[in-house]
Amino acid sequence: MVVASAIACSGKDDRSTAPAAPGPARNVDPNPTAHAPAEPSGSPDAPAGNGPASDGSFPSLFFGESDRARRQALATQPLRSIEKGRGGRTLAFKIELADGTVGYYKPEQRFSGSHWYAELASYYLDRELGLGRVPPAIGRRLPWADLEKASRGDERQEEVDVGEDGMVRGAFVWWIPESLERLRTGDGWERWLRQNGRRLLISPYGRPAEWRDDRNRGRTPKRFGFEGKTPDKPSRPAELSDMILFDYLTTNVDRWGGDNTNVRTRGEGGPLLFFDNGAGFSPGDPRLPLTEARLHGIERFRKATVEAIRGLDLKRLEERMATDPLAPILIERQWDGLRIRRQHLLEYVKEIVAKYGDKAFFKEGAP
Repeated sequence: MVVASAIACSGKDDRSTAPAAPGPARNVDPNPTAHAPAEPSGSPDAPAGNGPASDGSFPSLFFGESDRARRQALATQPLRSIEKGRGGRTLAFKIELADGTVGYYKPEQRFSGSHWYAELASYYLDRELGLGRVPPAIGRRLPWADLEKASRGDERQEEVDVGEDGMVRGAFVWWIPESLERLRTGDGWERWLRQNGRRLLISPYGRPAEWRDDRNRGRTPKRFGFEGKTPDKPSRPAELSDMILFDYLTTNVDRWGGDNTNVRTRGEGGPLLFFDNGAGFSPGDPRLPLTEARLHGIERFRKATVEAIRGLDLKRLEERMATDPLAPILIERQWDGLRIRRQHLLEYVKEIVAKYGDKAFFKEGAP
């Protein structure tokens, strides 16, 4: 069965103390072109370096393939058909474009559990780190009249933030055509990422509400019905470690839970995807108890990923985000939060390396 490459957030998170995200200010175009927003300037074919290429472009690869054409289509192609997304707490739309490209559109909404700008910021961060696991995405403004017609009768329409010009801004995510398979890790899988195969008494890798209940009872009950003794392939632990580090940087609290509904591979036994990132980049507290517990639950890392995070140039990342048609993507408070989390992540890795030495890293060459 083909599963959407972007499944809407469940709406449950660990940010009850954080204010609703204000997001970047809306820039109203006095003469909006309904189906042809600004062409993205980011080119995925530019060589990597300390800054963009001479033409202002940036490298951007999705599992080793350029995502330029897909993002160009998402940004500029006319709409052919629109259908309301299935399930999820937030209203979203599966859209086919004139050239046959299919995308999942997540409009700006007042619900505080999922945000269009978090999808885009996560995409740009993934590309700047060189991970290439977040599906291609780009910002686009669409006429609310078209989206309203496709979602007629849905009470969530009231939550969509429509501009005075009748346009809605949102994240347009490429719809991956392959089957996206849920990764069935089994109970206690986190031992793959810990020293000496030790499992956690209380696992933070589940729904936020479950984690709170588990802390009250003092243990995490079995939820998968089978023990996660060994990964489905040797490279999986390193992929999961990368995902947890990435989600810590973005503060994505909605990754785990619901039988790993947001932990999926590209095809059976395929590489792990980092998708459905709308619950990240909270403008509230920069470090959340749940994401802290998830970071501190792992003790093994991919050295190349840690070095990419250490070398992350936030000014260059900001320049990359500035190429998006809906820039600016983040406000200063969110940038400050990212700086704080990056620093703490590196300090934590340093502590683990001091304790375990080279055992803290997966063997070189792990795919």
